[in-house]
Amino acid sequence: MRKSMSLPPLPLPDNPYGAVFGRASQTPQSAPVQLLPGYPLHPGPSAISSSETSGGPQYAAPKQPACQVCCGSPAAEVALRYHQGLGLFMLFRKQKGRLCRICGTAVFRELTARTLWQGWWQPLSAVLFNPITIILNLLVRLRINDLHEPGYDLVGTRLDPGKPVLLRPAAFVALLVAAFVLYIAGALVMG
Repeated sequence: MRKSMSLPPLPLPDNPYGAVFGRASQTPQSAPVQLLPGYPLHPGPSAISSSETSGGPQYAAPKQPACQVCCGSPAAEVALRYHQGLGLFMLFRKQKGRLCRICGTAVFRELTARTLWQGWWQPLSAVLFNPITIILNLLVRLRINDLHEPGYDLVGTRLDPGKPVLLRPAAFVALLVAAFVLYIAGALVMG
């Protein structure tokens, strides 16, 4: 006859989330914590000090900022600009916020296309403010490009980037203005 072997029951782990119903809030120090290398552990009641573990300093995943439009992560705090020359007047607009890569690209393309179309219609705008606005937007675009893709759109509010700036009709207005300025400059140089 075969003798059956019974194994001792496995011990249940402590509650890693803190309080047990009906008792005061307790945080067990023996609860397993999933740790990642390279990120500092957020301070809190369940933080494990580096002296309690044999592996040196411990790290946990950081909180990443989320996009204000679609709640995608990661996001960056950016400020995109729009400039409009209005004959005798000028209009300066700035849109600030936390945007993910896709929403930031959409806002960049929209505001830069408006600037390329409407920013040249005042002499000081054409010479100074419109080129500065375009350069500042391009610098922000570099920062947006450094972000990872935000993943699936859970909320359904993600902006559509649309066509690239140079494929939009507004870019042709900027090319016409640039050609006209070069023509005038060439005519003045030639006499």
